[in-house]
Amino acid sequence: MSFLFHICLCQPVADYCMAGTNAGRFDHTHPGPADDSVLTLQPIHRSEVIWKGQDPGSLTCRARSEEFSNREAMVDDRIVHIIKALGLEGLLWIPGREIDHGLITALVERWRPETHTFHMPHGEITITLQDVEVLIGLPVDGAAITGSTQKTWTEVCRDFLGFVPVTQDQHKELNGQRILINRLLQQVAEPLPPNVEEDHLHRYTRCYILALLGDTIFMDKSGDRVHLMWVQQLEDLRNPRRYSWGSACLAWLYRELCRASHKDTNQIGGCLLLLQYWAWARFPYLCPAIERGPPVGAYGPPVRAPLSLKWLWVPNKKNRPAHIFRDRYRQQIASMLPSQVVWQPYDAHFEELPPWCVAGRAVWTATVPLVCFHLVELHTPDRVVRQFGMIQEIPRDVDTDTVLHAIDLRGKVGVDWMRKHALHISNWGHRLQRRCEAVLGAMPPEHQYFGWFKRVTRRFIDVPSAASILMIEGYLRLLNRHPPGTEDHKDIIDVLIAVQAIGYVRPPDPEAPNEEVATPMVAPT
Repeated sequence: MSFLFHICLCQPVADYCMAGTNAGRFDHTHPGPADDSVLTLQPIHRSEVIWKGQDPGSLTCRARSEEFSNREAMVDDRIVHIIKALGLEGLLWIPGREIDHGLITALVERWRPETHTFHMPHGEITITLQDVEVLIGLPVDGAAITGSTQKTWTEVCRDFLGFVPVTQDQHKELNGQRILINRLLQQVAEPLPPNVEEDHLHRYTRCYILALLGDTIFMDKSGDRVHLMWVQQLEDLRNPRRYSWGSACLAWLYRELCRASHKDTNQIGGCLLLLQYWAWARFPYLCPAIERGPPVGAYGPPVRAPLSLKWLWVPNKKNRPAHIFRDRYRQQIASMLPSQVVWQPYDAHFEELPPWCVAGRAVWTATVPLVCFHLVELHTPDRVVRQFGMIQEIPRDVDTDTVLHAIDLRGKVGVDWMRKHALHISNWGHRLQRRCEAVLGAMPPEHQYFGWFKRVTRRFIDVPSAASILMIEGYLRLLNRHPPGTEDHKDIIDVLIAVQAIGYVRPPDPEAPNEEVATPMVAPT
């Protein structure tokens, strides 16, 4: 039997020793959790069937539509000005690229709907409001995105978008409450004349923004439609209200992650570009190496834009076999060392970012419900305070509410979500009073959190990764029993160094590609 694993070549053997410090005395072969008080949904989780040899395969990741990605950047100052006033400027900057299906799948396998965190080898970590604002520039402080779905949607299209969509036969432009993104783009195919009336300008702008929202942060599993409910936040473009688009984006992504973690799910939507950039920021060793970039000074001084622009020159890997890279990511994550987690990747960049990428820092640590029409998803930064430079204590119990998780829009045509979720909207309104606090500092290796986490987490996802880790941990225990300088100690060190040097060999029989082609960056003028 061949045990494949990957250890980062640049890490010293000493890191392995630190990684094994808190192994404790328990059944080392059990995948976990030993204590199921936290991960109560394990029997229906994706990781359960993988461990049992029934791998459901790589997820199909919904990415940017070809129609939108092939468009030229928006250059009409009148429209760009409105987009900035709405707080959506970041969506004009976010670099478009292919989604790494293998990476997204490996991350979903560690996402836990019970806690809204990823359970990684060295603790919980998650996407927070800070990540949304810093990486893609969406405002996180503002009114909740909510309203009613009790609308006549053809009238909404006529009054606010300037056209009446086809609702019959097999070529439906409007299906229920969702409109084809391509139909919206038809409305903005030609540039506006300089003397256009304001009402026409606003209808044109709504079509463009709605297509932009559906193509980036509210991607659904259809991949080509967007819900019309967002028009309610775009009605007044003369003096637009400031909404928390970032919290709505995160609620949508949380829901998609929770659904995708179920053992029977095979696709995922949401802002997967955000998830991918988040992973590259927190775990740089998972990011493809930059093969080449622009000549120094080729584009003048650095622009002030969301931090996702940092990875503009990371190469797109077209036609990569997702199942091979998924397995590689699984093993890379399973063998992750403490030093390979960057808990605070943004500290060195705050001064370089535009003010609107840090404007909501007062609510980054708020433990609050994230509201997005029918969705209510709990933001749990209190479980990941290391991401804010604090010491993580054993977190209190959390209830992400299976009843709320079950709510979707099917059959909910006449619901006023502002009324139905009034309590959660009120809690969001008190976000500044719900910020978590902890002691500043680094986590000592002997902290009680680590022992608690090992008992409650799902330790292994798949058998090959488990075999690799068990072997490494076995050698570490042996290493501690032999004094430095002895022959046995040297032999064990040699084995661990050899393990470091082992890399993956790409199989010669890749499956059919399932990744999106690269898309050009869209940036404001």
